Amino acid sequence: MELSNLNIKNGLCISLGANIDSKFGSPIESLLVSKPKVEEIIKEWGDQSITKKEENRKSKLNFLWSSIYETSPHGVENEQPNYLNTLVLVKSNYFPKPSTKNAKLLLKKLKKLEIFFGREKTPKGKKWLSRCLDLDVLWWEDFHIIDKELTLPHPRYINRNFVITPLSEILSRSQKIKKFEDPRWSIT
Repeated sequence: MELSNLNIKNGLCISLGANIDSKFGSPIESLLVSKPKVEEIIKEWGDQSITKKEENRKSKLNFLWSSIYETSPHGVENEQPNYLNTLVLVKSNYFPKPSTKNAKLLLKKLKKLEIFFGREKTPKGKKWLSRCLDLDVLWWEDFHIIDKELTLPHPRYINRNFVITPLSEILSRSQKIKKFEDPRWSIT
């Protein structure tokens, strides 16, 4: 699925997940505490690119948060607790100019937040371990990058129900939808 098919313009999408306690408590407490911190990081990241000339054009960021969903761990070999997942779609007319430098700067700030919550560095060769906070940039507008630190759009987001379900919730809020009733389609 192409991002353009999702009808997203001027958007940044970040997923959040947790399945073990952080220094702030349980996974739900971690997500609740991290929410305003993620918003602040994005605000500061966006403001750093605004020049004095553009200062009066500062736009309001629109944070569209999904509900929190409980999901089983994906792709794990060892038994783990279920994850709590959410995501935020951020819309703004004045994000920093899409670039590798700006994308990596945002990722660096998000990784610092993970460490602040108590996340330990993943041992080399290990994947999908339990996490007290996991933050992933899923996409940023139509920017594409393939790098050892960051790939945008995230290469596997479209195959992850813990991303697609919250994303469909957010996108459906702005779309009028009506159930079509036809007896020929009904199961009797």
